[in-house]
Amino acid sequence: MITEIRASKLARPMVCAGFTSFENLPEQDTNDAAKEGTAAGEYLAKLLLSPGVSVKPEGQASNGVYFDSDMDFYLRPIADHIGERAQSQILCEQRIDFMTRSGIRIRGSYDASYVHNGNLYIDDLKYGWGIVEVKENWQLIAYAIGEVIRRQMVFPEIILRILQPRPHHEDGPIREWRLTYNQLLEYKERIEVRMELIASGFKELQTGKQCKYCAAAPEACPAFNRLFYRSLEVTTEFVQDSITDAELARQLDQVARAEDAIKIKSTSLKELAVNRIKGGKIVPGWMTETNYGDRKWKPGISPETIEVLTGKKIVEQKMLSPAQAEKIGVSKDLVNGLVDRHFLGQKLVRKDAGKLADNVFGKDKPKGDK
Repeated sequence: MITEIRASKLARPMVCAGFTSFENLPEQDTNDAAKEGTAAGEYLAKLLLSPGVSVKPEGQASNGVYFDSDMDFYLRPIADHIGERAQSQILCEQRIDFMTRSGIRIRGSYDASYVHNGNLYIDDLKYGWGIVEVKENWQLIAYAIGEVIRRQMVFPEIILRILQPRPHHEDGPIREWRLTYNQLLEYKERIEVRMELIASGFKELQTGKQCKYCAAAPEACPAFNRLFYRSLEVTTEFVQDSITDAELARQLDQVARAEDAIKIKSTSLKELAVNRIKGGKIVPGWMTETNYGDRKWKPGISPETIEVLTGKKIVEQKMLSPAQAEKIGVSKDLVNGLVDRHFLGQKLVRKDAGKLADNVFGKDKPKGDK
């Protein structure tokens, strides 16, 4: 029986109770993007916990990833923003956990927490390029519940925020979702009810965006495999001549669902194959090879060092991009008046394109979820 769920994984059982029934699933290696995200979190903590100190992007994170100037460029404005707002001690990587009525413990560590205008702020850094939404983000909800319990305080509002400085989002790099204390209690009760169902043996499988991160997706999950093989059939069933507008929309929806399922399946199978080959097994027709990222100068190597060694200057003057200029404080209105965007033609987008996963899988709640 499951006894503990990490806050970062809570979205899975809140949608698919059945994933908790899979045992002995292969451990997924932490990929380079995840390692970079962990390092970014540590660098943000260094900036937040050293106000007024000149922190340089040098050295390594605990996982061996080097801090670099790119990381500093994206994270220093966020650290300055938090430092200017915080009216209490800023806590970083604070461990939180709480026990549900079912005996299942929820645990995790958030990136930053502080009080501003009497309200509690919980910030979660996402350094990757995949868009993360803040509303009904179960990881942040769990952090907030655990922190309120840890502090033993009632706050008028709890503000949950996603800090994602690199990819473009229409709501900006810092996105927030405000909850009253009573609303947070309502979400806690939803977690309690869900954990009670799981503890009682409820194991319904349901596909959703959480499948992307589930180790059962490659072979063990019958629900996802049905979705996958159904997706393969989609392209053979469509009649494309003289279809109505409504039928066109329906087929676009089904193809979008198929594309997402196939992408998840492909990623999962590749990760499974890599793990098996690393464990000494043979996957006919496939092998692994070392994959490196782009070359970067070693820490401590400066343009001056190269010039002394070679006589060559390797520094060039280059304008920041419009997005980078906005990040360092140039007015968006000014930027809009000075930039040009070339017309590339029309492209098809959903009306709520920022919530692709909800469109692909639907937002129906599984049975027993209240």
